[in-house]
Amino acid sequence: MGLQDKFTISELEIKETVPAPFGPPVEVFNTPITPRENTLRLYEGKTPMWIPFASGDSNHLMLDCDPENQARGPETKGPRIDGWGVEWVFVDVVGGAMVKPGNPKVKDICHWEDYVTPPDPDTWDWAGCYERNKDKINPDRVTYIAAPGCLFERLIAVLDVDNALVALIDEDQQEAVHRFFRAVTEVHKKFYANCKKGFNADIVNFNDDWGTQKSEFFSVSTVREMLLPYTRELGEYVHSLGMYWDLHCCGKVEKLVPVFIEEHMDSWGGQPLNDKAALKKQYGDRFIFTHSPQVAPDATEEEKEKAIAEFMAGIGADNRLLCDTRDPYIRKRIYEESRKNFDRLVAEGKAIM
Repeated sequence: MGLQDKFTISELEIKETVPAPFGPPVEVFNTPITPRENTLRLYEGKTPMWIPFASGDSNHLMLDCDPENQARGPETKGPRIDGWGVEWVFVDVVGGAMVKPGNPKVKDICHWEDYVTPPDPDTWDWAGCYERNKDKINPDRVTYIAAPGCLFERLIAVLDVDNALVALIDEDQQEAVHRFFRAVTEVHKKFYANCKKGFNADIVNFNDDWGTQKSEFFSVSTVREMLLPYTRELGEYVHSLGMYWDLHCCGKVEKLVPVFIEEHMDSWGGQPLNDKAALKKQYGDRFIFTHSPQVAPDATEEEKEKAIAEFMAGIGADNRLLCDTRDPYIRKRIYEESRKNFDRLVAEGKAIM
């Protein structure tokens, strides 16, 4: 089986069920090429045989050698102290951790070095971490490693959000923020290098929420002045290691997509509150978006079919995006329709091979 094979109904047979991050396992189909080959086609600028799934087509790892994951994980027992010495508390009702409120670790960002010492990823137990996680790595899927607590989120973690937002725009504090971001950048470069060396990762993540449900936390000019110098450097570094860079950034941050591209981001799993269809029309030749048919949790099969048809006729018409859905019915239909779409694009000479 390979790229030359046209879709057959036998492909819809369930080959296996695999773990997915933050949710139940998902089904993998009897595909003509491996999910890894297909996903890499997307990142290489080619036309995938089917629209790759954000969940199920990758080995998604959150490494237990990272003190950040140790502090924020639901299974953590005892004190939840991350690599920067910040204490976290797990909130059962939301299924996640937050910095212990009311007592920021850094009292004065201008003297942050007096309060925290950057962790050194080179000293972490990478060999042991690989041994503990190697059974989760299937060579048929891309290996994706998440990196929590990046630039702005790290600033929030040590200062609290209100102080962090002020520090970004206060001229008296900006120089110290730059020193802090330089330190964070060096930590992440070491982290990424070890992801490649220890796990031969295909895709690494940059996790930094920059917006609310209504708008960005800060202006484009602030991002360019305070964050872009470091993110662009990180993007270049990730690519120099032979990996792709995926952005996790929550909020309505549409205005920042051009900056994401300048940062050398390859893909973004943004929330549906962003107009992904319009964004893809404008930037889809330079950037990979994540989207899925939008249906209510109790949608009927008819409603799902309508959403799938609109999805494939619009944002999914070239197969060049990631689909983030756990719904078994929608996954099966998206696979089928995008496989048929690939055959059509090839026949019309529109597929990028």
